[in-house]
Amino acid sequence: MIYIKDIYNLKRLKEKYKTFIYLLLFFIWSLFSILYSSSEYYVWHKLLGLGTNFLAFFGVLIIKEINLKRFTKYFSYFTYFFSLIFFVINPNSISKNFIFHAYFDEIYIQGWYLVLGQLLIVNMLLIFSFSEKKKIIYNLLISFNIICLLGGRFPLILAFVVFFFISIYLIQNQHINKKLLIHFFKSLTIFILINGVLHLSSQTYRSLLLRSIYRFEVLSSFFNDVNFLNNQENSSFNKRLEYLLFSKTKIFKNKNSLILGYGLGSFSNEYDQTDRRLYPHNIIIEIVFELGLIGLFLALAFLISNRSSYKGFFTNLALIAAITLLINSMKSSSFVDLRLLFALLATSIFHFNKPTLQN
Repeated sequence: MIYIKDIYNLKRLKEKYKTFIYLLLFFIWSLFSILYSSSEYYVWHKLLGLGTNFLAFFGVLIIKEINLKRFTKYFSYFTYFFSLIFFVINPNSISKNFIFHAYFDEIYIQGWYLVLGQLLIVNMLLIFSFSEKKKIIYNLLISFNIICLLGGRFPLILAFVVFFFISIYLIQNQHINKKLLIHFFKSLTIFILINGVLHLSSQTYRSLLLRSIYRFEVLSSFFNDVNFLNNQENSSFNKRLEYLLFSKTKIFKNKNSLILGYGLGSFSNEYDQTDRRLYPHNIIIEIVFELGLIGLFLALAFLISNRSSYKGFFTNLALIAAITLLINSMKSSSFVDLRLLFALLATSIFHFNKPTLQN
């Protein structure tokens, strides 16, 4: 009991209820939507997943104090560790003949590259809570290097965007000097040499790099190939476009479908009459499809009601990381898979300690 009092502040649930009242209403509306959902089985799995999002938010809320620097340290270690495991298994090699094949569900292990890409983007932002310039530069380059090898197209695009805005911020605030540039180019030279050695000595490394290049070549054909949508190599893009068009048709079918939605977990049943995990790869469309405009209103109200925490945008690293995850969720996530986003939002709201890029 003494330990709980030292670590947790349960009074904050009462004191800060205005910050999460719309989040609770969103959960209640999700519960209500079960009554008219066409899903009988998966809906309960989705409800449980949604509950874990809220546990992540409220778990951070009641903790008295969070040391962002210490959290980032362990977050980096675990992200790099699981990235290494992914590369050892290498489930996305063109040959599909990866080790431990019999012990992993191929579908889920192959999806790790997207999850790890998201985590590494978050890591690229949180590492600015460190004070040592060398540590920041090395972690930036490590994260970016791994993202390049994972082959996730949107995470890599986000990584470039992060680099761009960080550079603009540092230039505008005159934080770039000769010493910092020397640190950066020394570190960059070391990474280029290491990558060169790995490219010459490791077949796995070459296959990872070739896959990443190939995926971007497929994406670039969108702008050059008039038959892009008919190309079987673009099945991932085509499927997501199909989900988008299907969702648009169903959402605007009538007033009820627009305002109330089809119920939690109903997307797969409406799409192909199967009761399983399936989503349109865009959380806004997913919310409107299953929970209607009412669900979307409650979700947006939750974000807007905490606008006071957005004032120190460039100094609130947890908030920037959460927004980056939110942008990524517009392409490749379900709204029940946003545990880290909710934890970061809670950190930005309740544990805002103003770590800045000036370090």
